[in-house]
Amino acid sequence: MTFEDLIPIRPGFGGFDFPYEKSQVVFLGAPVDTTSSYRPGYRFAPAKIREASANLETYVMSAGVDVFEKINITDIGDIMVTPADLAITGARINNTVKKILADGKIPAIMGGEHTISYFAIKPFDDVIVIHLDAHRDLRDDYLGDKLCHATVMRRVLDHLPANRLIQLGVRSCSKDEAEFAKKAGILAYSVEEIIEEPTVIVSHVKEIAKKSKVYLSIDLDVLDPAFAPGVSTPEPGGLSTIDLLRILRELGKLDISGFDVVELVPPHDDGTTSFVAARIIYELLAALGPKK
Repeated sequence: MTFEDLIPIRPGFGGFDFPYEKSQVVFLGAPVDTTSSYRPGYRFAPAKIREASANLETYVMSAGVDVFEKINITDIGDIMVTPADLAITGARINNTVKKILADGKIPAIMGGEHTISYFAIKPFDDVIVIHLDAHRDLRDDYLGDKLCHATVMRRVLDHLPANRLIQLGVRSCSKDEAEFAKKAGILAYSVEEIIEEPTVIVSHVKEIAKKSKVYLSIDLDVLDPAFAPGVSTPEPGGLSTIDLLRILRELGKLDISGFDVVELVPPHDDGTTSFVAARIIYELLAALGPKK
Protein backbone atom coordinates (compact mmCIF):
# COMPACT_ATOMS: atom_id res chain seq x y z
CA MET A 1 0.00 0.00 0.00
CA THR A 2 1.26 3.50 -0.88
CA PHE A 3 0.46 7.00 0.32
CA GLU A 4 -1.48 7.46 -2.93
CA ASP A 5 -3.81 4.67 -1.81
CA LEU A 6 -4.30 6.21 1.61
CA ILE A 7 -4.53 9.87 0.55
CA PRO A 8 -6.35 9.95 -2.81
CA ILE A 9 -6.60 13.76 -2.88
CA ARG A 10 -3.24 15.51 -2.94
CA PRO A 11 -2.87 18.91 -1.25
CA GLY A 12 -1.88 20.68 -4.47
CA PHE A 13 -4.14 22.40 -7.00
CA GLY A 14 -6.85 20.06 -8.22
CA GLY A 15 -5.55 17.20 -6.10
CA PHE A 16 -3.20 16.28 -8.96
CA ASP A 17 0.55 16.62 -8.78
CA PHE A 18 2.82 15.36 -11.54
CA PRO A 19 6.60 15.25 -11.09
CA TYR A 20 8.13 18.69 -11.59
CA GLU A 21 10.29 17.46 -14.43
CA LYS A 22 7.24 16.30 -16.43
CA SER A 23 5.05 19.35 -15.75
CA GLN A 24 4.17 22.15 -18.13
CA VAL A 25 2.54 24.38 -15.51
CA VAL A 26 3.96 24.98 -12.04
CA PHE A 27 1.68 26.32 -9.31
CA LEU A 28 3.02 28.56 -6.59
CA GLY A 29 1.09 30.05 -3.69
CA ALA A 30 1.99 33.59 -2.65
CA PRO A 31 0.08 34.26 0.59
CA VAL A 32 1.27 37.87 0.82
CA ASP A 33 -0.83 40.15 3.03
CA THR A 34 1.49 43.10 3.56
CA THR A 35 -0.01 46.26 2.02
CA SER A 36 -3.74 45.76 2.52
CA SER A 37 -5.50 49.10 2.98
CA TYR A 38 -9.06 47.86 3.49
CA ARG A 39 -9.89 44.17 3.89
CA PRO A 40 -6.98 42.01 5.08
CA GLY A 41 -6.78 38.24 4.81
CA TYR A 42 -5.10 37.58 1.46
CA ARG A 43 -2.74 35.14 3.16
CA PHE A 44 -5.49 32.52 3.41
CA ALA A 45 -6.25 32.59 -0.32
CA PRO A 46 -3.91 29.98 -1.84
CA ALA A 47 -5.16 27.30 0.55
CA LYS A 48 -8.79 28.15 -0.20
CA ILE A 49 -8.22 28.08 -3.96
CA ARG A 50 -6.61 24.65 -3.66
CA GLU A 51 -9.49 23.42 -1.49
CA ALA A 52 -12.05 24.65 -4.01
CA SER A 53 -10.11 23.18 -6.93
CA ALA A 54 -10.28 19.71 -5.41
CA ASN A 55 -14.08 19.98 -5.30
CA LEU A 56 -14.66 20.99 -8.92
CA GLU A 57 -14.81 18.67 -11.91
CA THR A 58 -11.58 18.61 -13.90
CA TYR A 59 -13.53 18.09 -17.14
CA VAL A 60 -14.13 21.52 -18.69
CA MET A 61 -17.31 21.33 -20.75
CA SER A 62 -16.61 24.44 -22.82
CA ALA A 63 -13.37 22.92 -24.10
CA GLY A 64 -14.47 19.29 -24.12
CA VAL A 65 -11.35 18.16 -22.27
CA ASP A 66 -10.27 16.86 -18.90
CA VAL A 67 -7.61 19.35 -17.86
CA PHE A 68 -5.29 16.76 -16.36
CA GLU A 69 -5.46 14.55 -19.42
CA LYS A 70 -4.35 17.54 -21.47
CA ILE A 71 -1.65 19.15 -19.36
CA ASN A 72 0.69 18.14 -16.55
CA ILE A 73 0.88 20.39 -13.51
CA THR A 74 2.82 20.41 -10.30
CA ASP A 75 2.18 22.48 -7.19
CA ILE A 76 5.36 23.40 -5.33
CA GLY A 77 3.50 24.92 -2.38
CA ASP A 78 3.59 28.41 -0.90
CA ILE A 79 6.47 30.83 -0.99
CA MET A 80 7.92 31.64 2.42
CA VAL A 81 6.61 35.05 3.50
CA THR A 82 8.48 37.51 5.69
CA PRO A 83 5.46 39.50 6.92
CA ALA A 84 7.24 42.77 7.65
CA ASP A 85 9.53 42.81 4.61
CA LEU A 86 7.88 42.81 1.20
CA ALA A 87 11.24 43.10 -0.57
CA ILE A 88 12.54 39.84 0.89
CA THR A 89 9.32 37.99 0.10
CA GLY A 90 9.25 39.54 -3.36
CA ALA A 91 12.78 38.40 -4.08
CA ARG A 92 11.72 34.83 -3.27
CA ILE A 93 8.80 35.10 -5.71
CA ASN A 94 11.06 36.62 -8.35
CA ASN A 95 13.74 33.95 -8.02
CA THR A 96 11.20 31.13 -8.02
CA VAL A 97 9.56 32.42 -11.20
CA LYS A 98 12.99 32.79 -12.81
CA LYS A 99 13.72 29.14 -12.04
CA ILE A 100 10.36 27.98 -13.42
CA LEU A 101 10.91 29.96 -16.63
CA ALA A 102 14.48 28.72 -16.99
CA ASP A 103 13.11 25.18 -16.85
CA GLY A 104 10.74 25.95 -19.73
CA LYS A 105 7.55 25.87 -17.67
CA ILE A 106 4.61 28.20 -17.08
CA PRO A 107 4.33 29.77 -13.61
CA ALA A 108 0.79 29.90 -12.21
CA ILE A 109 0.64 32.04 -9.10
CA MET A 110 -2.15 32.07 -6.55
CA GLY A 111 -2.24 35.24 -4.46
CA GLY A 112 -2.20 36.91 -2.20
CA GLU A 113 -2.40 40.63 -2.76
CA HIS A 114 -1.87 42.10 -6.21
CA THR A 115 1.58 43.40 -5.32
CA ILE A 116 2.95 39.92 -5.99
CA SER A 117 2.40 40.44 -9.72
CA TYR A 118 5.24 42.95 -9.84
CA PHE A 119 7.72 40.34 -8.65
CA ALA A 120 6.23 37.63 -10.86
CA ILE A 121 6.31 39.75 -14.03
CA LYS A 122 9.77 41.23 -13.53
CA PRO A 123 11.68 38.12 -14.78
CA PHE A 124 9.90 38.25 -18.16
CA ASP A 125 11.50 39.91 -21.17
CA ASP A 126 9.40 41.52 -23.89
CA VAL A 127 6.09 40.26 -22.53
CA ILE A 128 2.62 41.73 -22.97
CA VAL A 129 0.77 42.01 -19.68
CA ILE A 130 -3.00 41.64 -19.93
CA HIS A 131 -4.37 43.00 -16.68
CA LEU A 132 -7.98 42.22 -15.74
CA ASP A 133 -9.05 44.39 -12.83
CA ALA A 134 -11.65 46.83 -11.56
CA HIS A 135 -8.83 49.27 -10.79
CA ARG A 136 -5.97 50.62 -12.86
CA ASP A 137 -3.37 50.17 -10.08
CA LEU A 138 -1.37 52.97 -11.71
CA ARG A 139 -0.80 55.30 -8.77
CA ASP A 140 2.81 56.36 -8.38
CA ASP A 141 2.44 55.99 -4.64
CA TYR A 142 -0.37 55.24 -2.24
CA LEU A 143 -0.35 56.33 1.39
CA GLY A 144 3.35 57.01 0.95
CA ASP A 145 4.08 53.53 -0.40
CA LYS A 146 5.70 53.24 -3.85
CA LEU A 147 5.01 49.50 -4.15
CA CYS A 148 1.65 48.19 -3.00
CA HIS A 149 -1.59 46.77 -4.35
CA ALA A 150 -2.62 50.21 -5.68
CA THR A 151 0.67 50.93 -7.51
CA VAL A 152 1.60 47.52 -8.87
CA MET A 153 1.03 48.19 -12.57
CA ARG A 154 2.83 51.55 -12.33
CA ARG A 155 5.85 49.67 -10.99
CA VAL A 156 5.52 47.08 -13.77
CA LEU A 157 5.84 49.99 -16.20
CA ASP A 158 9.18 50.86 -14.62
CA HIS A 159 10.44 47.80 -16.54
CA LEU A 160 8.06 47.54 -19.51
CA PRO A 161 6.94 50.17 -22.05
CA ALA A 162 3.34 51.31 -21.71
CA ASN A 163 2.34 49.67 -24.99
CA ARG A 164 3.03 46.29 -23.37
CA LEU A 165 0.18 46.74 -20.88
CA ILE A 166 -3.48 46.11 -21.74
CA GLN A 167 -6.13 46.70 -19.08
CA LEU A 168 -9.55 45.06 -19.22
CA GLY A 169 -12.58 45.61 -17.00
CA VAL A 170 -11.37 48.83 -15.37
CA ARG A 171 -14.07 50.98 -13.83
CA SER A 172 -12.38 52.86 -10.99
CA CYS A 173 -9.28 55.05 -10.74
CA SER A 174 -8.00 58.35 -9.44
CA LYS A 175 -7.76 61.46 -11.60
CA ASP A 176 -3.97 61.15 -11.59
CA GLU A 177 -4.20 57.55 -12.81
CA ALA A 178 -6.59 58.53 -15.60
CA GLU A 179 -4.28 61.33 -16.74
CA PHE A 180 -1.20 59.11 -16.56
CA ALA A 181 -2.87 56.33 -18.55
CA LYS A 182 -4.01 58.78 -21.23
CA LYS A 183 -0.59 60.40 -21.54
CA ALA A 184 1.18 57.02 -21.63
CA GLY A 185 -1.25 55.68 -24.23
CA ILE A 186 -2.21 52.58 -22.26
CA LEU A 187 -4.84 50.49 -24.02
CA ALA A 188 -7.80 49.89 -21.73
CA TYR A 189 -11.37 48.71 -22.12
CA SER A 190 -14.02 49.38 -19.50
CA VAL A 191 -16.61 46.87 -18.37
CA GLU A 192 -19.32 48.64 -20.35
CA GLU A 193 -17.25 48.54 -23.53
CA ILE A 194 -16.56 44.84 -23.04
CA ILE A 195 -20.22 44.01 -22.41
CA GLU A 196 -21.33 46.00 -25.46
CA GLU A 197 -18.78 44.54 -27.89
CA PRO A 198 -17.07 41.53 -26.30
CA THR A 199 -16.13 39.76 -29.53
CA VAL A 200 -14.69 42.88 -31.16
CA ILE A 201 -12.64 43.83 -28.11
CA VAL A 202 -11.26 40.37 -27.39
CA SER A 203 -10.37 39.95 -31.06
CA HIS A 204 -8.54 43.28 -30.98
CA VAL A 205 -6.55 42.27 -27.90
CA LYS A 206 -5.68 38.90 -29.45
CA GLU A 207 -4.52 40.60 -32.64
CA ILE A 208 -2.20 42.90 -30.69
CA ALA A 209 -0.77 40.09 -28.57
CA LYS A 210 -0.73 37.22 -31.07
CA LYS A 211 3.02 37.36 -31.76
CA SER A 212 4.11 38.01 -28.18
CA LYS A 213 4.50 36.12 -24.96
CA VAL A 214 1.62 37.01 -22.65
CA TYR A 215 1.31 37.28 -18.89
CA LEU A 216 -2.25 37.33 -17.53
CA SER A 217 -2.85 39.08 -14.22
CA ILE A 218 -6.38 38.48 -12.95
CA ASP A 219 -7.60 40.51 -10.01
CA LEU A 220 -10.84 38.90 -8.89
CA ASP A 221 -12.44 42.29 -8.29
CA VAL A 222 -12.77 42.59 -12.07
CA LEU A 223 -15.96 40.66 -11.32
CA ASP A 224 -19.03 42.32 -9.90
CA PRO A 225 -19.30 41.81 -6.12
CA ALA A 226 -22.45 39.78 -6.75
CA PHE A 227 -20.22 37.12 -8.33
CA ALA A 228 -17.05 37.64 -6.27
CA PRO A 229 -17.89 39.07 -2.84
CA GLY A 230 -14.68 37.92 -1.16
CA VAL A 231 -12.21 40.46 -2.50
CA SER A 232 -10.21 43.20 -0.85
CA THR A 233 -11.77 46.22 -2.55
CA PRO A 234 -15.10 45.30 -4.18
CA GLU A 235 -16.25 47.62 -6.95
CA PRO A 236 -19.88 47.51 -8.18
CA GLY A 237 -20.61 47.31 -11.89
CA GLY A 238 -18.26 44.50 -12.86
CA LEU A 239 -18.26 41.53 -15.18
CA SER A 240 -20.28 38.42 -14.49
CA THR A 241 -18.50 35.11 -14.03
CA ILE A 242 -19.55 33.87 -17.45
CA ASP A 243 -18.42 37.15 -19.07
CA LEU A 244 -14.96 36.62 -17.61
CA LEU A 245 -14.78 32.93 -18.47
CA ARG A 246 -15.66 33.65 -22.10
CA ILE A 247 -12.89 36.25 -22.27
CA LEU A 248 -10.34 33.90 -20.72
CA ARG A 249 -11.26 31.04 -23.04
CA GLU A 250 -10.14 33.26 -25.91
CA LEU A 251 -7.14 34.90 -24.25
CA GLY A 252 -5.95 31.46 -23.18
CA LYS A 253 -5.31 30.67 -26.85
CA LEU A 254 -2.47 33.22 -26.87
CA ASP A 255 1.11 32.33 -25.94
CA ILE A 256 0.46 32.38 -22.20
CA SER A 257 3.84 32.35 -20.48
CA GLY A 258 2.55 32.95 -16.96
CA PHE A 259 -0.51 34.01 -15.02
CA ASP A 260 -1.72 34.95 -11.59
CA VAL A 261 -5.07 35.07 -9.80
CA VAL A 262 -5.03 37.54 -6.93
CA GLU A 263 -6.95 39.56 -4.33
CA LEU A 264 -9.11 36.79 -2.85
CA VAL A 265 -9.81 37.51 0.82
CA PRO A 266 -11.35 34.36 2.38
CA PRO A 267 -12.41 35.97 5.70
CA HIS A 268 -14.84 38.09 3.66
CA ASP A 269 -15.98 35.28 1.38
CA ASP A 270 -18.77 32.74 1.67
CA GLY A 271 -16.78 30.33 -0.49
CA THR A 272 -18.14 31.66 -3.78
CA THR A 273 -15.04 33.61 -4.76
CA SER A 274 -12.69 30.73 -3.95
CA PHE A 275 -14.62 28.49 -6.33
CA VAL A 276 -14.66 31.22 -8.99
CA ALA A 277 -10.87 31.52 -8.69
CA ALA A 278 -10.44 27.77 -9.12
CA ARG A 279 -12.82 27.69 -12.10
CA ILE A 280 -10.90 30.54 -13.76
CA ILE A 281 -7.72 28.51 -13.47
CA TYR A 282 -9.33 25.35 -14.87
CA GLU A 283 -10.63 27.31 -17.87
CA LEU A 284 -7.16 28.74 -18.52
CA LEU A 285 -5.53 25.33 -18.25
CA ALA A 286 -8.07 23.92 -20.70
CA ALA A 287 -7.21 26.66 -23.20
CA LEU A 288 -3.44 26.10 -23.04
CA GLY A 289 -1.61 23.91 -25.52
CA PRO A 290 -1.63 20.10 -25.36
CA LYS A 291 0.83 17.90 -23.52
CA LYS A 292 4.25 17.62 -25.11
